[in-house]
Amino acid sequence: MANDEMLVFKDVMSPSLRQMNKTFYSNKEIFFHELINNASNALDKIQFERNTHKNISDDRLIRIVPHKANKTLSIIDFGIGLTKEDLAYNFGVGFYSAFLVAHKVIVTSKRNDHDQYIWESQPGAFFIVTKDINAQQPSRGTNITLFLNDNQLDYLEESTIKNLIIKYCQHISHHIYLWNENNKDYWQLINIWFHDQERDNTLLPQRHMNHLPDDLVPSILSKLPLKSLKRFGCVRRSWTLLFENSHFMNLIRNNFIRNHYTYYEDACLVLNLTLVHHRYNSSLFLSSGERFQNMEKLSWPSQIPEDFGQLYILGSSSIHGIFCLHAHYNQQPAILWNPAINEFKVIPPSPFDYVADFIEILIVYHGFGYDCVRDDYKVIRKVVYAEKTDDDDDKLSHDILTVGCVWEMYSLRNNSWTNLQFGVGIPSSSDIKNKFYLEGMCHWWGSEDDFIENLISFDLINNVWIMTPPPLDIPMDAYDNFEMYLVNRELFLLNGSIALMSNYAQTTTFYISILIEVGKKETWTKLFVFGPIPYITFPIGIRNMGNILFQTDDGDLAWFDSSTHILQKLGVNVHGRFCQLVFYKESLIRIERINS
Repeated sequence: MANDEMLVFKDVMSPSLRQMNKTFYSNKEIFFHELINNASNALDKIQFERNTHKNISDDRLIRIVPHKANKTLSIIDFGIGLTKEDLAYNFGVGFYSAFLVAHKVIVTSKRNDHDQYIWESQPGAFFIVTKDINAQQPSRGTNITLFLNDNQLDYLEESTIKNLIIKYCQHISHHIYLWNENNKDYWQLINIWFHDQERDNTLLPQRHMNHLPDDLVPSILSKLPLKSLKRFGCVRRSWTLLFENSHFMNLIRNNFIRNHYTYYEDACLVLNLTLVHHRYNSSLFLSSGERFQNMEKLSWPSQIPEDFGQLYILGSSSIHGIFCLHAHYNQQPAILWNPAINEFKVIPPSPFDYVADFIEILIVYHGFGYDCVRDDYKVIRKVVYAEKTDDDDDKLSHDILTVGCVWEMYSLRNNSWTNLQFGVGIPSSSDIKNKFYLEGMCHWWGSEDDFIENLISFDLINNVWIMTPPPLDIPMDAYDNFEMYLVNRELFLLNGSIALMSNYAQTTTFYISILIEVGKKETWTKLFVFGPIPYITFPIGIRNMGNILFQTDDGDLAWFDSSTHILQKLGVNVHGRFCQLVFYKESLIRIERINS
């Protein structure tokens, strides 16, 4: 194999071999499972490439070639193949299990549009990679040949190989053929009973009737909810690769945007506009039109004192027609308000509201939601205590806590506060936005020191909180001198799913990821990337069908359609005002009914 292209890697196999010995030492036959499994994965990958590139040949089979005279066992697949870089750097521990039974291994592999290369192990725990100048083009796939140790020749016996197939390969969906050394033109299908159910002919018609053509699988699976689709990955290994297929992801995006979610049925949009530098100046507008053309100004409850401060709505929606109103950071009580019947209730103070004069209280509201088990409405807040800097009294003489915080939950049914006794363990949010209620949980985007951010989900029924780290949704190599603290994130409820929108620094390219299961970082799924969008500054809210409300750099509001990527201004200027967009469904539920 003299060649002008050769890579030599010395002593690089030793760590993998040591790990392999620790993992597989007591069960040498596990090598068979690992190599067959790798071959199956390669066939799964080429299968999905074929769905979008019809010119790729469809040879989904695995061949096993025992050669007693040469003391070799070969496992051949016609899958996606390996590049030179794959052969040099991307073998896993499972592959190195081959050295449990072999003293030498040769891998010949070719990927579409790449040259064919040979990987060969050498004494002293190193290997060489060479270009195969004798390759007959075109071809695709991988051939692994094991030169068996003298005490491992039993793996060349037909009965041993068939027993290993039964033991380890029942999950393999591709046909496995065994070469007959006595009849070199004969290939025996040795896992036929897993596919055709010949041992039970009564199952054969049903098996064929339930078969789905491979080119229809992406179209059908793309219509499933994302959570169900993730779980279906355990049914067939190849389905775990769906999220790497661009054609399939386009189907997912289109179906997700068009998905009708009951959250938006009969819902109106409420826009809260607050002058940033003026107290007592908050305006509320109700709109039932897509372009805010039916703007109706709402009046805040007349019983609210004039010195209440700037009013905000807690969360991104009403709960059964009820809003939770609050002032930001001051000690004013929160208010439950049903605008349809103009009923409101001032939430009473808690025992933690009464402190010494030299202690300053900062109250941050984090969630308003519904406990369906107890038919109760609940409010979550954090109370922070700090010493006033302008007080000259002797503070050390007072036997009280001067710095700290408590988390509290208000129950409308009990009309009282409960100390959640979480201390400083929960990351909090100082933002008015990035908070909403969904299916028994209050969610907010919390941060800690050093810009550590997480999704916090509080279960109103069980009084437990769950923390979910953010996804790595922004490609760091796309920006020079990338710094994580310059990533901006906005938390939204999008078509019934928790959505996180991210952009870097002042750029206007946005990445939207959907969380499939709370508490599991690996279930974040990046669905949308769009931008750069000219003339916008930051997002304000999201409504159904993937429409995102942005504020432009000249202070106007504009809808961005995530399916068409069209930006449409609304003719509403909010320059100098804080904007809050929430959903509202009219309801006649009386607050006092719950409180009675």
